Amino acid sequence: MLDRNNYLRPLTLLLTVASMTPGCYDAEALRTKHQASVQVTHMEEIDLGAFQVTLPHVLGSATDSVVEFHAFGHVDGADRGKVTRVLETRGAELRSRMLISVRAMNDAAFDEPKLTTLRHAIADTINGALEKKLVKKVGFYHFAFNTM
Repeated sequence: MLDRNNYLRPLTLLLTVASMTPGCYDAEALRTKHQASVQVTHMEEIDLGAFQVTLPHVLGSATDSVVEFHAFGHVDGADRGKVTRVLETRGAELRSRMLISVRAMNDAAFDEPKLTTLRHAIADTINGALEKKLVKKVGFYHFAFNTM
């Protein structure tokens, strides 16, 4: 015969532990993390173009620097059409602005492990032509920084 205490003991332990653990998590932090992960899954990549930029020559230096990259941007799926339209209609202007912003950087910006400065410059250039910040993140299909 089974003893009733054999069933009550684990149940009592479970209820005791459950009553002691409310508040052991931060609901707002969990909600924020979930929203961020959902937002990333709804993002789409847009090709921002390939660039080859020769940086300005530094007087007294025997070397010149060349930056080559092919960038893409993450945008919300609903905003893909707007960004694509701006890239098509204002492509030459954006390309010119991109070259100016990249040439304004120093060599140290291209040695950063995550290329944060370059990523922000690209996003700021593209978002500057849009009404809102539609390009959320920038990545690279290809990146090379060479000195000659």
